Amino acid sequence: MTLTKDLAAPPNEKPLELLTRTRPARALLGWMQRDEAIKAQAGQRADIQLPEYEERASRARMAVAARPTGIDQTSLIREAPQELQEHIGALRQAPGAAQYFQQGWRVCVADLRMVCALQPTVFTDQAVERTLGVRPDDLTNIAAISLPIPVTSQLPSLFDQAKQSWILSSGNPNLRIVGNWSGQVQPGMAGFGFIVSVLPSFVQVASVSNRYVLRDGYHRAYGFLRAGITTAPVLTREFGPFEDLGLQPGLLPPAAYLGERPPLLTDFLNEEVSGDVILPALQKTIVIPGLELTTLG
Repeated sequence: MTLTKDLAAPPNEKPLELLTRTRPARALLGWMQRDEAIKAQAGQRADIQLPEYEERASRARMAVAARPTGIDQTSLIREAPQELQEHIGALRQAPGAAQYFQQGWRVCVADLRMVCALQPTVFTDQAVERTLGVRPDDLTNIAAISLPIPVTSQLPSLFDQAKQSWILSSGNPNLRIVGNWSGQVQPGMAGFGFIVSVLPSFVQVASVSNRYVLRDGYHRAYGFLRAGITTAPVLTREFGPFEDLGLQPGLLPPAAYLGERPPLLTDFLNEEVSGDVILPALQKTIVIPGLELTTLG
């Protein structure tokens, strides 16, 4: 990670950049809206619009427009082989993973080269970290990364005594409030609180409108492809035309990945339609305050 400063500057002095953690990433410039492509190259800063950013994004869009229409995904999914059955059985029994099978997801092996991308960017350093040590010739080893068995982990937290608040922070966007509880702690004392967890993340290939798209697991998928691994065990499921995919905001518009020239995961590695960018690092923070209020009436 790199650090840059951005502080309010005195008059007649150049403004410094904001104190922001940044990370290297790849962006699918050819499918991004013009302003979004320029902003991504500027590190998400709206006040920087260099001519080379516009030129680079324009070249990427033209490269996409020059592609033949259509995409063949007929051989993308194949059934999981026998060697994965033990891993699949453990996954079915694991808390946090069993719900996927109840929702209709199943484990298959997918050709990542044919999967369409919904997400416009990936952090490349995280992709390398997530797939470090993977063995290309061992499907079970790949499954341990693409479909990990959830384990108990310690959440980083601190208590702010002055503000009477618990603060939890993580670079993992799957840090969530998943429930709440109340009950007697001891005679005359009751406890009230929230349940916080880092939800398990699996490489998920969803079928929507007769097209296979990657719903989750972008950094691992990119890491696999970068390491020359083209097939991986995934969770897959077919969604109805009006069924909610449960997608996060900030993705490419449906016209991009359901259109005639959709972006593929391999396009993150294609210099004609994507490029290296530096983006602000994301941090997920949960604050659980305890307030004492005195009101009238």
